[in-house]
Amino acid sequence: MTASGQRAGSAAGGAPPPTHRDDGCVTCADTLTRMRVLEADGSRELALCMDDEQRRRSVDTVLVGDVSPGEVLLVHAGTALLREGA
Repeated sequence: MTASGQRAGSAAGGAPPPTHRDDGCVTCADTLTRMRVLEADGSRELALCMDDEQRRRSVDTVLVGDVSPGEVLLVHAGTALLREGA
């Protein structure tokens, strides 16, 4: 702690925030990916999705709730964070 009671490296004097939105997550280096739902399994809160480069992967949908085929999700680290246009 510093004399002012703040931890060294805290918000008052810590590392600067990333300068570009495309830098990716500072924790895991993953980026936000736009993915279209192909199939949904609401009971398991998972969806099979495809990105713009035709890559498919399973996505956790617990944060966005039920999804339907055709919907577009914004996905980070395998988890849907937002519905596009929401």
